[in-house]
Amino acid sequence: MQQSKRKNSLLYLFLILLICSSCSLEKRLDNKQRRAERKIEKLTIKYPQLLRRDTVKDTFNIITPLVKHDTSFIDTTSDTTYIFKNKLRIKYIRVGDTTYIEGECKSDTIVQTIEIPVERIVVKKQSIVDQLVKYFKSSVIWVIILLVIAIIIRIAWKFIKKSIWPLG
Repeated sequence: MQQSKRKNSLLYLFLILLICSSCSLEKRLDNKQRRAERKIEKLTIKYPQLLRRDTVKDTFNIITPLVKHDTSFIDTTSDTTYIFKNKLRIKYIRVGDTTYIEGECKSDTIVQTIEIPVERIVVKKQSIVDQLVKYFKSSVIWVIILLVIAIIIRIAWKFIKKSIWPLG
């Protein structure tokens, strides 16, 4: 009874380790990214003109809204004056002792072009420490897997040995 529990627990332990050590999505993406970076590095060595900086031109349209303002005050002389300059319009009217001033500035569109320097290809080299950390992690996982397999084989050998040679 106790040996069957031990067998089941070892089986579950083996299945958990197998599931945990399988290739994950992050690992596959990391491998693909590493391969792409190596290809980019080879291309930049072969074609160094790819490392030149490009300039991206972006145009912004800024629209200013219409501004309008009215006011009035009391004065003694009467006169009417119109002032027009570009998009600004002012009307100054005196009627009797009251003065009316009306002004408006029409909406405007400001076009601004900005140049942004951008590198065509960015070469990302991994440091030796980063590479060692990655290989160390994978090697530790493989050592653990091999140890578990060795323990399972040893336990299985004990059961096989007892079934083949029951007296020895």
